[in-house]
Amino acid sequence: MSIKLTMTCGPYDRAQALIDGTVKPEGIDLEVYVNKDPGRHTEIDGREFDIAEFYSGLYIADLQYKSLGYTAIPIFVKRMFRHSYIYVNKRAEIRSPADLNGKRIGVQNWLTTTAVWARGLLEDEYGLDPKSVKWTADRVSGVGEWKPPAWLKIEIVRRERKQFDLLAAGTIDAAITTGTWAPSVHPEIDFLFPNYPELECDYFRRTGFFPIMHTLLIKTSVLEKDPWVAMSMYNAWQESKRKCYEWLEWQRVHQTALWYRALWEEEQAVAGQDPYLWGFQKTRPEVNKLLEYCHHQGLTTRKFEPEEMFHPSTLTT
Repeated sequence: MSIKLTMTCGPYDRAQALIDGTVKPEGIDLEVYVNKDPGRHTEIDGREFDIAEFYSGLYIADLQYKSLGYTAIPIFVKRMFRHSYIYVNKRAEIRSPADLNGKRIGVQNWLTTTAVWARGLLEDEYGLDPKSVKWTADRVSGVGEWKPPAWLKIEIVRRERKQFDLLAAGTIDAAITTGTWAPSVHPEIDFLFPNYPELECDYFRRTGFFPIMHTLLIKTSVLEKDPWVAMSMYNAWQESKRKCYEWLEWQRVHQTALWYRALWEEEQAVAGQDPYLWGFQKTRPEVNKLLEYCHHQGLTTRKFEPEEMFHPSTLTT
């Protein structure tokens, strides 16, 4: 007899077969709630979900507190390169990423996974010193007993002030955000990396990293009672992704777009037939890098190992 569980996630193509019921996790009668702004909450309108897409950075920050009551499996629901989400004010005289040192940079929240990857990228590859920067944030909210590290120079902007407006006015020099603020959105705002597609491709070729943003979590209490749920959900998401790949291949010559076929074939040449990697073994180096960034940036008080992040039954995937 199946058990009834609920799940929330975004309306992604890779989740569509789970959303429409084409794919059903073994032993689970799954009810799916589609959230158009996914990743932040395991509870929506007072309803707590058994399975939820969640911000990876916030989950990692909670590893030492375990206040969320959820455990991850290596299904990385959302991945995105973040080179194109770092913006600058054109008058700030930022001609290279190194010019960000000593500047004022905006972030949505210090723990936002987008910002974690972007700061790590800027430090690893371009010499950013985060301690030299005056950071501004919409909020500095964490989990458990988390507090900002002592070295962090950060201020909270008033609720009525928007980071976009601060950047446009030159009050801050740059910003890391999930918003699409360029091109041609405001005359004073531009990409830090106008050639971001080229840089992202080079970054992927060198590192193999397609930055993990959101991870799938399952209630710890569910897994304590029925540990098999972890692999059932893992297998179901993998099957849903496989069906997505079939659909994308069909779209190769049917998509309502000008250059989709060329882009699809270019991606396949670079990343192979499964560019959206899930599972523990193949993604361990990337997970380890994210955990390094989280520790270095003060989200955790020690560097966690990748094995500590996921349910034990999924570590052989």
